[in-house]
Amino acid sequence: MQSTDKTTPEKSKNCASNRIKDVILQRICDGTYAPGQKLVELQIAKEFATSQAPIREALSQLEAMRVVETQPYKGTRVREVTSREMQECLEIRGVLEQLAAEKMGDRLLPRMDELRAKALETVAAAREQNAQKYGFANIEFHRIIVEASGNATLMIVWETIAPEIRMLSLAHSNLFNLEECAQEHMEIIEAFAENDNRYAGKLLKLHTETVLVGVESPGNPST
Repeated sequence: MQSTDKTTPEKSKNCASNRIKDVILQRICDGTYAPGQKLVELQIAKEFATSQAPIREALSQLEAMRVVETQPYKGTRVREVTSREMQECLEIRGVLEQLAAEKMGDRLLPRMDELRAKALETVAAAREQNAQKYGFANIEFHRIIVEASGNATLMIVWETIAPEIRMLSLAHSNLFNLEECAQEHMEIIEAFAENDNRYAGKLLKLHTETVLVGVESPGNPST
């Protein structure tokens, strides 16, 4: 009996590169790979017991996401971020999430418990002053809201800046009050619970501005 497995070498390579990309991205986002750290293809290939081809493809995808950068004769490094870049990303995120809230209708209702759970995770992490835990829960909190918009294009645009926001938040976590930001999550939930999506959208925009105040404070690098 002939095998029905139609997996091709090219498809297998793509699966490997995507898996490796996700692992590297996770390590960048949680601080395992620090800003400016060099990522050596050969070392990563040995770790994953693979050739350098899927590693190269994974790094290429990460470069397109602006989380790593490659320079001739210098190799690939985790991209170092600036407060100016964070300002730009946060401004875009605020607009996108306000729009998501205004357009979602009642699509968030089945996920309210999930949203509240993520908000409570940010509250707990903020009390512990654990920027890493806060960052993961925070991204998931906002992702749930954007997904509930039902707007696929909006989701795609938001996803393109989500890893960068996560990196920037970790790098600049000392610039904003985690407990204040976490409390604002609870206020956003209350607005959604009262079916006031427009007000929730306004709160999401103001929430972004809370973070921006810290980033834009005098003395913070802007380049």
